[in-house]
Amino acid sequence: MNTDFFTMRELVSRAFARYLRVLPSGFQLSSDDIVPSISANIIASRPARTLYKNRKPVCRSLDGVHALSTDKNCAACLSRKTCTPQICLEIIHQGVPWRLILSYTSARNFLLFDSTLKKKGITLEDSTIRIAVRDRGRWGEVHFSNALPEDM
Repeated sequence: MNTDFFTMRELVSRAFARYLRVLPSGFQLSSDDIVPSISANIIASRPARTLYKNRKPVCRSLDGVHALSTDKNCAACLSRKTCTPQICLEIIHQGVPWRLILSYTSARNFLLFDSTLKKKGITLEDSTIRIAVRDRGRWGEVHFSNALPEDM
């Protein structure tokens, strides 16, 4: 894989990424556009953390080390034990960069999918992935699979 191209793709995705919101009914791409699944290319994956108060994020780290809103180091933060560990995915869907923050169950699904690909000798970065949402009542659970040719 061309490392320079990968680095450029990652920089572009971080610079222009918008957050992809997960709802029980699917992904919210715009205020009125909700789809149950998307086909995407995963540019990067990394650990993340979010501190929630009253179900709203009050602090977030996209690398699991430094908070976005302050100069705090996550390891020294007194609230670290109440933070939610997550995975941050930088993806491209229909030529548009998106950032997808995965909660615990969705993160577990992603790690299992990544492990399955690695056993087959396939890398995430070189694959088109189908990402779908399953309705779990008050929340949506994200699942991953290889994209079918008609999804592309």
